[in-house]
Amino acid sequence: MPSSPKEKRLTRREQAEARKQQIVEAALNLFAQHGFAATSTKRIAQEVGVTEGLIFHYFKNKGELLMAVATERRTFMGEVTALLEQADGRPARDVLGGIVLGWVEAIQRQSDLVTMLLVESQNNPELATVFRGVVAQMVTAMTGYLAARVAAGELRQDLPVRTSAMVFFSSLMMFFLTNRNLNPTEWHERATEFTTEMLDAWFRGALANPEHAGG
Repeated sequence: MPSSPKEKRLTRREQAEARKQQIVEAALNLFAQHGFAATSTKRIAQEVGVTEGLIFHYFKNKGELLMAVATERRTFMGEVTALLEQADGRPARDVLGGIVLGWVEAIQRQSDLVTMLLVESQNNPELATVFRGVVAQMVTAMTGYLAARVAAGELRQDLPVRTSAMVFFSSLMMFFLTNRNLNPTEWHERATEFTTEMLDAWFRGALANPEHAGG
């Protein structure tokens, strides 16, 4: 029995989405290996086996493609988003350690991509715009979670939630830059210690009832 027009449209959309995902995956690998500036859209197209014009059908420019790469589910941004979604409605005291440690571990797994974003964005305006967008998304997601815990009465009513979110992100980036050459075992040990100590200090000033800061 022939497929209905609707079924054919769905199939075309699925094929288009699969092709778009292939482009993102190829770009992720090439950006991480060779850097943003050194990776042309032509090279990405060759890697996927499509025309360069097809890339611009899905993405306005290389910067927009990089944003898609940075927010892809298996990258650090995607993992952070998933961690925060899983924490929705749960007490910060119970889950924030897992969120922050998960954030640190995700950044370490994508160290090549993170390093590229940090280093090249200093001299590349297009990349700097993308990096600011990635940071803004991560900070906004964390801000929303912290604001919800303030509303729940767990955290101080006057807690500067966006600044707190920025503190988390800035601290994690500094930890990454100073420890990125560690082997995986050493990284995990130091990341766990760092997360515990940072959150202990943070909670003492953030909890609505500071006497419970110790758990």
